Amino acid sequence: MNSLNSQSRSKVDAKGLNHILHLYTPKVDKYAIQGAFLPSIRNDEEIVYVTASKPKSSIRELNFGDVKLRIINPEELRDLKIEDGEMKIIIDAGSITKREKINEIEEREGYINELGKKYLINCLCTYDISKFNPDVIKQIAKYHNKLRLTTSDLTVLSGDFIDKSKKLSDDSMAKIVKDNLKTIILALIQKKPMCGTDIMETIHLEFNVLLSPGTIYPLLHSLKERGLLTFQKNGKVKTYAPAEDAEPKIRSLLDEQIQARNLLNLYLRQETTT
Repeated sequence: MNSLNSQSRSKVDAKGLNHILHLYTPKVDKYAIQGAFLPSIRNDEEIVYVTASKPKSSIRELNFGDVKLRIINPEELRDLKIEDGEMKIIIDAGSITKREKINEIEEREGYINELGKKYLINCLCTYDISKFNPDVIKQIAKYHNKLRLTTSDLTVLSGDFIDKSKKLSDDSMAKIVKDNLKTIILALIQKKPMCGTDIMETIHLEFNVLLSPGTIYPLLHSLKERGLLTFQKNGKVKTYAPAEDAEPKIRSLLDEQIQARNLLNLYLRQETTT
């Protein structure tokens, strides 16, 4: 994503503002993400939960325990009365954005930043990443000072947006995926059996990278020839799974890849900070 320009920085440099953007993929439990925001809440604090869902439905799903929760709809956000100069807010944007245009989303996010200039605001905004293209995500991101991205497996990115965020172009992401495609395929199939179409759709969902059958299927064949994968055929569809007794070897290969990547990242950080 782009580094923030000076105009965007003025929106997120507001005193007392902690404005977190948490993106999640469709299979992730958004309520678990929102619940993880609560340990920082004191017993006597109230948290405002902004959602387009029905209040009873939200209360049933949230299960936030003893936290004092006030549920409001998006239209009530501008009428908030902020007592003691402090407010904790969770915006369930995944329930709202299906009926919003980008300018309406930006207006809401900008309003949160304006509040942060006057009050101590901690705000978590949770968005379903599958509902937006990368350009819209970049527009939303500029209003926040922290970013997290959670897939069905793990949180893959966490950190400050300001000063540390660099642009990762579509071409760069595609290159990273293709350079690590064998590892990605093994990681996906280790989790559950998949056919080639499932793999292509998952990679597109997670990384916004489109791959052709001519890229996927030769790799699947190669991994089968190495004794790492096997397949069952149902009609014309081949569903791949780890070969018998191959799971320890696959885990070892994945661990080696992670360690190598960590060492490379450490080296690059050292080189860029000296």
